[in-house]
Amino acid sequence: MRGTKDILMAWKNTRVLKRIGTEYPSKSAGIEGALRDFDYRQYLTEDEAQIVDNAVLALKADNFEYWTVLTSFYLREISCTKQAKVLGKQTTEITKILLAAECFIRGHIIELFSKAA
Repeated sequence: MRGTKDILMAWKNTRVLKRIGTEYPSKSAGIEGALRDFDYRQYLTEDEAQIVDNAVLALKADNFEYWTVLTSFYLREISCTKQAKVLGKQTTEITKILLAAECFIRGHIIELFSKAA
């Protein structure tokens, strides 16, 4: 079974690549000593990304605050600590919101991503 965080990171990589509009992903740092022309990030197929998109949109319709925290964390790479500072909340509260949002997403995609990839 693939982890929710792994799926969301792969979704982010897929969506950022599509949003940039280039067929070449930016190179990640990779492993020291490894060839630098290989992108070590994980991606989803377009069908898988669409499934996650739909789950994220369902989250937005259900709880806008949870959607904001989730998309800020995954798509914009804003840490829970930074979000807490901006919102005037404790980091633990934002972390709990993020976990709840991830659980919501997992509930919507569990059947489709339950097999090991």
